[in-house]
Amino acid sequence: MVLKQSSKNRYLAEKENKLFICIVIVTVIILSILIGTITINKNNDFTYLESTLTFIKTFNIILSLLAFISCVISYNRLKKDNIFIISLMYLALAIGILLGQIDYLTFYYEEIKLSNYIVVSTSLLRMFLLIITISPKSKARSVIVNNKKSSIIFVLLYTLLLGIIEHKYNSSIIYNSNNFFIIYNMFLTVVYSVVSVKLFISGLKEKEYLYVVLSSSIFMLALKAMYAIYGITTPSFYVKLMSVAITYICFCIIIVGSFIELYLYISKNKVLNNNLSVFYNLTDNNKHTCMFICTDEGKVLYTNKKVREFYFGTYDVPNNYFDAILKTRMYESGKRDEILKALNETGVWRGIIKIEEENKTIDCTAQLISEFRDSKEIAVSYMDISEEIKTELELEKLKIYDKEKSEFIANMSHELKTPLNIFYSTVQLLDKAADNECSSFKSIYKKYNMSLHTNCKRMLRLINNIMDVSKIDMGILEANFGNYDIVFLVEEVTLSVVNYALSKSINVQFDTNIEEHIIKCDPSMIERAILNLLSNAIKFSEENKNIYVNVVVESKVVKIEVIDEGIGIDDNSKEFIFDRFVQVDKSFNRMNEGSGIGLSIVKAMVNLHGGQVLVDSKENEGSIFTILLPNKIIHNSEMKLYDNDTYNTEVELSDIYEILNT
Repeated sequence: MVLKQSSKNRYLAEKENKLFICIVIVTVIILSILIGTITINKNNDFTYLESTLTFIKTFNIILSLLAFISCVISYNRLKKDNIFIISLMYLALAIGILLGQIDYLTFYYEEIKLSNYIVVSTSLLRMFLLIITISPKSKARSVIVNNKKSSIIFVLLYTLLLGIIEHKYNSSIIYNSNNFFIIYNMFLTVVYSVVSVKLFISGLKEKEYLYVVLSSSIFMLALKAMYAIYGITTPSFYVKLMSVAITYICFCIIIVGSFIELYLYISKNKVLNNNLSVFYNLTDNNKHTCMFICTDEGKVLYTNKKVREFYFGTYDVPNNYFDAILKTRMYESGKRDEILKALNETGVWRGIIKIEEENKTIDCTAQLISEFRDSKEIAVSYMDISEEIKTELELEKLKIYDKEKSEFIANMSHELKTPLNIFYSTVQLLDKAADNECSSFKSIYKKYNMSLHTNCKRMLRLINNIMDVSKIDMGILEANFGNYDIVFLVEEVTLSVVNYALSKSINVQFDTNIEEHIIKCDPSMIERAILNLLSNAIKFSEENKNIYVNVVVESKVVKIEVIDEGIGIDDNSKEFIFDRFVQVDKSFNRMNEGSGIGLSIVKAMVNLHGGQVLVDSKENEGSIFTILLPNKIIHNSEMKLYDNDTYNTEVELSDIYEILNT
């Protein structure tokens, strides 16, 4: 597919077409003048002087018009205001030559005076234009530059009207004074020279070849003014011809210089076009990166094949099809203002854009490449890194998982070793008691059997948790749903831990906004979840604190809150508190025992109900764990009763060490 031109290229192409038409028209006019002159004068019996003057005038008109056209062509290509203003000066000069006011009348007189040498009013206009050229902060310059068409019309009318009027009615004595002629030409010499030097310096600084050409041409006009001062004393035919020749040279410099500048421009363009071709091949056939060019208003000017194929599965798609897509993506990402601000400040922006609807992550770079006709053009390249990010996250999760699993195994070994050591120590004591005939084995057994029972339950709890984790991993953990009174269930579970909490002088209070409410749930899972939260609340609360259990029935959810006044959880740990194998305190000598999988099991069981478990905590102030269960029932199913088994409570709270001393 051939790459479509950008709007700038289309705009420049239109301008070049208009310019070409203008050149053709002007060429036709010049040829018409030349042919008309030949046709009209072919039968005239001109004298030697008249034939010479006709040739001088005709050739001068053609050269002056070509010089003006050369300036206009150069301005349209380079867009330099100085070139436009100087072209107005050459336009005024061409009209003066066309009207016979320059390099023509002097041949009819034996002496050279202002009245037969130049029209002062039009000459002053040319000087005014040149002075404006070297005055960048002039208000008149701004008026001319901002009103180009009006400026051209003004120069045409001014030169025509005032030139004709002055030339026809000029009878001023001062105009015929040699002193005034010399002073005025000295003034012209100074102005032309200063402007020439200024343009030459600007050309060197800006590395603009055409400024040097214009400087040379204007300097020839300065030489012409100096030569006129010399010629006033010896107004011979040769002097007058040399004055005309200087005018010719002035115009020829512009014409030849413009063509040379055009040749250099075309040569540079060929190199740029070759580089551009390589660039287009690189971008349009890029298999890795999506690239497009747009304006700051979201109008897409160019898209490479990968972009078109990505959205439409084909290359042959107009660029304007992407305008709506781009605007939607920019507003959805929320990055539009950020990107435009960065482009205005630094010209470049790079960042990550997430497309939530498509679950994609884009690595994007935007760069300001040009400002054209009050519109900024931005080059954007991006690639979809969703899979790479997903892979990296998976690898990171695996690393964290492996680390946490290693910590879990170490913690679990410690957890299992503790009750085993107690078993072994107790058995040794019983063995010694059995060997001692004087002691009562029954009394000794009574003394240590509580330790055996408690640690058996601790091991059973650990094994139950490990089995549940395995079921969750394999996806075979299932809920046995039924319709149960959730208020009664939570209240019974709460009452079952009261004695355990009192062993630490902790007060447990239950409250509800409704006395009875039936929902769909698995009572054993809910019991385990509540017991786990209460066990944590007791373990991490100091003596003489309170624990509150609240049931709040709302229209869509049933909210179960377990509120404690314990040590709380820091902000960094809250994010990971429900992850498997995670403990806030991972050291072996921590204050309370635990494997770090209890809360992850709570979360899994609540998720099976279609609910959520949340935490809100402040360090050293306490925590609030909230279980949200859907407020639904199983239709066409009767309510069931669930008997709370105190043995489940003993197992879940078996790792509260203080209980062992009761």
